[in-house]
Amino acid sequence: MDGFVVKLPRGQAGDGGGGKRPRLEEPGPGRPPPREIRAEGLSCDYRILFGKAEADEIFQELEREVEYFEDDLTKLQVFGTWHKIPRKQVTYGDPGLSYTYSGVTFHPKPWIPVLTRIRERVTSETGHTFNFVLINRY
Repeated sequence: MDGFVVKLPRGQAGDGGGGKRPRLEEPGPGRPPPREIRAEGLSCDYRILFGKAEADEIFQELEREVEYFEDDLTKLQVFGTWHKIPRKQVTYGDPGLSYTYSGVTFHPKPWIPVLTRIRERVTSETGHTFNFVLINRY
């Protein structure tokens, strides 16, 4: 099983227990303020990165440009039996990467311009560079 969320002991960065964590920049002209979600064991800071018009434009571009996997990459193995994945999916990313899930190894397609645009915006806002994305279309 893949682990995308790691629960940290209290007091470590990111859990709201007093550890240091990066803060989003303060809002400037035309920038919405950062938002927070706090709950037991959860500390999440986020910001709206795209206004409605830009988000709608990006969504339409994604609908036109994303090319989903076909054939053997649309099946996964559960307890030794192969099943058709009940959604469209694809990976994009840097060369040389792979992602294995339920007996299938995915090699990412090269970045397309709309995903590069999203990645660059996220990088500029967070200071973190991303090298891979898994897209699920339900």
